[in-house]
Amino acid sequence: MIGIKKVSAGRMGNRLFHYHFLRQIAQKTEIEYFHCKFPDSIYFESMEKKSPPFFYLNRKTKISSKEILSYERDDFLNYIKEEVDKDRVIILNPPILGEVFFDYLFYPPSDFIRIKPQYKIDFPFDTSNKLIIGIHFRGTDFSEWNKHAALNFSYYRDAINYCRDYFKSLDPIFVLFTDDSNYPAFVETVKFLNESSKGCYYIGDNSSLPIYDFYQMSQCDVLISSPSTFAIVAGSIGKRKKIIHAKSWLDYAISKNDTFWVKLKETSNPYYSLWKTF
Repeated sequence: MIGIKKVSAGRMGNRLFHYHFLRQIAQKTEIEYFHCKFPDSIYFESMEKKSPPFFYLNRKTKISSKEILSYERDDFLNYIKEEVDKDRVIILNPPILGEVFFDYLFYPPSDFIRIKPQYKIDFPFDTSNKLIIGIHFRGTDFSEWNKHAALNFSYYRDAINYCRDYFKSLDPIFVLFTDDSNYPAFVETVKFLNESSKGCYYIGDNSSLPIYDFYQMSQCDVLISSPSTFAIVAGSIGKRKKIIHAKSWLDYAISKNDTFWVKLKETSNPYYSLWKTF
């Protein structure tokens, strides 16, 4: 068996990355999986606690993301199958985040991350024949985590202006999502949109439940994204989207050899591919 006994620290996006990796690996190898209770299981189908038989936990092989990255993909898959054949249980130790996302993307993330119908709250406007552009702002503790991840207004302004021009015949609607209504870039973007004579915008309803924003972000046609795992996972499910990221962040993350961002720039896939940077 292969499973998770302890979830990744941080918020929902981090935990979903951990869970998603488990499900991708389990399905690819046809190894039975288990996991502890996720705080987010109330929002998602098939995420309730799945316990292994007690005797399986007597022979454990714990694996971290660093160890996963030390293998070529096929070698890693063969290794865990060999361990399971020896009656060992594979424990995926947190954190396991985006660093393993692209190399182990065998199936659509939507196969495993499925929002329960009662949390699929539609946009507050008619979406018929509309192009919807989501804009994500991650505030709160982000600047403390990494000042480079706290994106500036100029990124959002430039991305919005480009989308307005590129999609001008489609009259796009912008929807703003944030966990921090006082975040400077969010405040400036709202002011910018209010002062603009083109297009219209709405603000998401994160104050009720974050899952509402998460679902609506998954249904956007374009996502002006952030370095947040919440935005990245939402961007990988639902509609196939054109993804935009900040060049300043991408360049910084690549300079630090952050595997997710290196592979985002280098690889292409149907689920989360970079379209433009600003």
